[in-house]
Amino acid sequence: MKKFLTVLLAGLLAAMCVPFSGCSSSSGKTVLKICNCEDYIDEELLDMFEERYPDIKVEYSTYGTNENLYNELVINPNSYDLVVPSEYMIQKLATEGRLNKLDHDKLTGYKPSPYIEERLENITFTVESGEYKGEEAKLSDFMVGYMWGTMGWVINPAKVNAGDAKSWDGILGNKKYNKKVTLKDSVRDTYLVSLALIYKNELLTAINNGNFGEVSEWLNKTDKETVKKVGDKLSSLKNSLYGFEVDSGKNDIVTGKIDAYVAWSGDAAYAIDEAEEKKVHLDYVVPEEGSNIWFDGLVMPSGSKNYDAVYKFLNFISEPENVVKNMDYIGYSSIVAAPESGVIFDYIADNFDESEDEETGEVSTEGLIEVDLSYYFGNEDGENVVYVSEESYGRLMAQYPTQDIIKRCAVMNYFDNETLTRINDMWAGVKGETFNTSTIIMVLVLVLVIIAVIVLYRLRDKIKWLKLPESKKSYAEKHDLKVVSREIVQ
Repeated sequence: MKKFLTVLLAGLLAAMCVPFSGCSSSSGKTVLKICNCEDYIDEELLDMFEERYPDIKVEYSTYGTNENLYNELVINPNSYDLVVPSEYMIQKLATEGRLNKLDHDKLTGYKPSPYIEERLENITFTVESGEYKGEEAKLSDFMVGYMWGTMGWVINPAKVNAGDAKSWDGILGNKKYNKKVTLKDSVRDTYLVSLALIYKNELLTAINNGNFGEVSEWLNKTDKETVKKVGDKLSSLKNSLYGFEVDSGKNDIVTGKIDAYVAWSGDAAYAIDEAEEKKVHLDYVVPEEGSNIWFDGLVMPSGSKNYDAVYKFLNFISEPENVVKNMDYIGYSSIVAAPESGVIFDYIADNFDESEDEETGEVSTEGLIEVDLSYYFGNEDGENVVYVSEESYGRLMAQYPTQDIIKRCAVMNYFDNETLTRINDMWAGVKGETFNTSTIIMVLVLVLVIIAVIVLYRLRDKIKWLKLPESKKSYAEKHDLKVVSREIVQ
């Protein structure tokens, strides 16, 4: 009961502290409340938006995880007008009736990659609560695409065989890389990697036969037997790992603490760039068995009715020039890919194409790898091609993988409550046993030291060398007197 009252009070306080979305500020301007991940936008764009629309004031804040954001929206649906979750969380929020649908006819500036738009439209579900209860919906009904990417290996090719990185098990469990590899301290990501290990043969068969729908099925299995297999697999691997991490891997591989780590593509790009400054070459590889492809999007919580300001911002942030400015700042790849403007492809070519000699201006493709990104822009093959060296290929794949790579990558479904409980219990069991031998020894030594101190303290009067010297004794102790009582004199 006390816990319930605490939660209720917290919710009431939050509701009192957060003004209704779309309300006017003291200056009379419309307030547009946006919440995003940290370091996930060039904030100069917010100033530019306010300059274009002087009657709108942006209140910008950040959140730590998708789950943090979800909890805040549950407690206070009026918290924000726009938020930027990942696709699985968008699906969960939409299913529970916590999002407004968007009118795409009003999104005149939003021109997504046709390939990615098709992938998003294929993610369908039934809305279970709220205004659209019972409706069959698509993910694209609720979101404007923001950034996207994949998950794979970042390796130091000086220490890791490139052939080993072509599969998940080529590195994981390989004794050559004992204590030199990390996995994500994220149950969803590490769960998918484990599925790829367990169902490797099934996945390769599906990929070789072009049955990419089956790839998604294998990489989204959550039945009890599969969850147990994942737990067993992770338990067998953990002692060979350097550890589990969320953010430290990209620095650990640059400094040489590890030789390979499972990375999100944005972090992979960051690690490769950081390593290059230190004269260390790293590569990014998506294994042949498949992996995860993820999408982040801008969505409108159901508690907001600030439609005019929302549509203005969505169109503004999707303009090609602003997209390029944003990508250049955060280092991720935008879902927006307006082929008619050419701005997005020009940005890619300027950053990656190596066919033109910077000094002479001469063009030569000899010794370079041809990478066709026409699929991404919805153009005919050969219209959007860049040429890169073998050394730069991994860096390009971290941001703009070829079509054959992302075909074998699956979107992870969101876990319902029963599945989430089952997987979290498995994960807690795996993580609860991650103490290595040296850690256990240190803990045991510490316990023994504490016990020894306690025993010595209790036996201090019986152990001659623990007795205080004469000069340190009180008058009563020196004369063998016993203090019976003390009086307080008024």
